[in-house]
Amino acid sequence: MRIYHFTLIFAVLAVMMLSMTAFSLGESFDEEQRMSNLDLVLDKASESAADVLKEAHSSGIAGVRDLAVDAFYASLSAGLGLADGTPALTLLRMYVPVIAVTDGDMLFVCYDDYETTDDGTVRLIRKWSDPIARNTDGLENCLEYYCNKHNEVAQRAGVVYSFFIPENEGGLYLRSGEGAGFFALLQGYPSERSGGRVFTGFSFAGTGIDDADMFFINLQGEGFASERYFHRKGCIYLSEESIMFGSKKKCAGYGAFECPECGD
Repeated sequence: MRIYHFTLIFAVLAVMMLSMTAFSLGESFDEEQRMSNLDLVLDKASESAADVLKEAHSSGIAGVRDLAVDAFYASLSAGLGLADGTPALTLLRMYVPVIAVTDGDMLFVCYDDYETTDDGTVRLIRKWSDPIARNTDGLENCLEYYCNKHNEVAQRAGVVYSFFIPENEGGLYLRSGEGAGFFALLQGYPSERSGGRVFTGFSFAGTGIDDADMFFINLQGEGFASERYFHRKGCIYLSEESIMFGSKKKCAGYGAFECPECGD
């Protein structure tokens, strides 16, 4: 075999190796891009839920928290390209071990559980924890408890994955300050063409309105409880039916004066 034959063989092998490397790098880049897109989808879903929490006027987030969770799943499934009513959409719920909403002071954890009906049918239902103080040292342990509980629920649905709470860096679970906020953990979600790689992400979205900047005007009433005054959250003259404003200036523009009881 002449020397140029070896040169030709070497050239062919080099081209093959370069092609395989380029293909591998391309796949790696596509996968990283997909992981980044999943992060954006998760953040957008939490923002959609937080938008719903903004409607929680004087009734508090308890009145809209289920609507916020529904908005979260609707946005998340749309971002993942899952159609309504499909098994994949039902399965998506199993990859969300923790959802929580907060009004600033208290946090409520949304979790899944099974319920047996009178006819013996077992169905998946949504439940809410009792209110949990956000300033307690045991908050992370509480979230860990519900995450571990979800392991049992997911296994019954055929999802074998060990769910866990990520390390709390920089007050991750307390970012909303005094305002309302929405937390969600998407974990173990299988990524396309990943060779077993899964996505894990923790997102938070706040309403952008702190308790100190929230004021309410009653829709009806007499004396200090009338629509002529605006109140802070917790005021004894604040009625169940009220309109929320983000500043005193906006309240004044509505024609209301500061309540003598709860004002500065």
